[in-house]
Amino acid sequence: MFWNGIYKAGRVAGPVLLYYLAANIVVIVGRMGLHINDAALLTTAAAVLVLPFFLQSCRGDARAQGREFPGHLPWKAAVCIPVLAVFCNWALTELLNLLLQLLPKQLPNTAQEALFASGFWAQLIGIGIVVPVMEEVLFRGLVYQRLRGYTKTAWPAIVLSAAAFALYHGNLIQILFAFPMGLLLAELYRRWDTIKAPVLFHIAVNVSSICFTAFF
Repeated sequence: MFWNGIYKAGRVAGPVLLYYLAANIVVIVGRMGLHINDAALLTTAAAVLVLPFFLQSCRGDARAQGREFPGHLPWKAAVCIPVLAVFCNWALTELLNLLLQLLPKQLPNTAQEALFASGFWAQLIGIGIVVPVMEEVLFRGLVYQRLRGYTKTAWPAIVLSAAAFALYHGNLIQILFAFPMGLLLAELYRRWDTIKAPVLFHIAVNVSSICFTAFF
C-alpha cells in the first residue's frame, strides 16, 4: 500500500518536477552561459524542451486506458471557447484587482512583470501559444488525467490539479488568478474529453492579456 501510494504520487508529481528542473536549467544556461535575460524567451525554451516528452507520455496513458489523444473538439465549441476565455479573463482580472485594492499594501508580481517586459512577439508566440500548450498537456493531460484515474469522481482531480497549477505559478497574485482558471480548464477537459478545449481557452486568455497590456 505504501509503495503503491509513492508510485501514484510520483506519476502525478513527476512531470511537474521535471518541468521545474528543466525550467531552472534553461534559466541557468541561458543567463549565465548565453547571457540571455529575456524571461519570455527562456520560459518558451523550457516549454519546447519538455513538450515532446509530455506529449508522448499523454499518448502512452491514453493507449493504456483505451482513450483517444488529443481527441475531437466540435467546431462550435472551438468558436465559443475562446470567447468564453476572454470574458472569464476580464471578469477574474477585475475581481482580482478589486481584491488587491482591499489589501493594505501592494503585493509583488515580479515573474509576470518580467514576462511582460519581454518583446511583444516573444510574448505572443511563446507565452501566448507555446507555453499554454505545454502547460495544458502537463497539468490537464498528465496531472489531472492521472489524478482522475485515482479518484471515484472528477471533482477531487479537478481541484487538486487546479491547486498544482496555481501553486506552480509561485506568487500570491498569480495563485489567486491561476486557481479558478485551473478549475475552468480542468472542467473544460472533463466536459469535452479532449486537450484541445483547455488549450484553446488557455491560449485565448494569455493572448488577450498580452494584447491588452501592449495596446491599452
